[in-house]
Amino acid sequence: MAKSKQLSGLDKMFELSKPFDKKDIQWRVQRLTKDGTAGLALAYINVRQVQDRLNEVMGTDWQTKHEVFGAKTICSLGLKLDGEWIWRSDGAGDTTYEADKGAISDSLKRAAVSFGIGRHLYDLPSVWIKCETYNGKFKRWTEDPWDKVRQSNSDFS
Repeated sequence: MAKSKQLSGLDKMFELSKPFDKKDIQWRVQRLTKDGTAGLALAYINVRQVQDRLNEVMGTDWQTKHEVFGAKTICSLGLKLDGEWIWRSDGAGDTTYEADKGAISDSLKRAAVSFGIGRHLYDLPSVWIKCETYNGKFKRWTEDPWDKVRQSNSDFS
């Protein structure tokens, strides 16, 4: 993409770290209350959004290497910034759904955070959201997590 050739490394880092639109952010439950009526909500983006951001900002000037160390998959993400390859790494374990694929995706997302992609999600407050469960498993939110985030950030809640 021509855009990647026109921006300096610092400008690319700024573009990579721009927040994602709220509509593009999903929520998952980290843990449930004992009675299953509320869950600790975590905001996340999916790996395709990370790849799209890398493609949009970096063009073809990015690459990954994955290695397995014990129970962890380590992703090294390389970006070509101002003519030099800069590498940052992070890891993740297998996930409960499509374990190996999940570890590869999660490790890329975690490595991308070290370049600013999705880092703003870590600044969101921890919020407990009312939810429905079935047989002790999360089923769906019954409140909008963004409403709770707004209330948590408000001086008037």
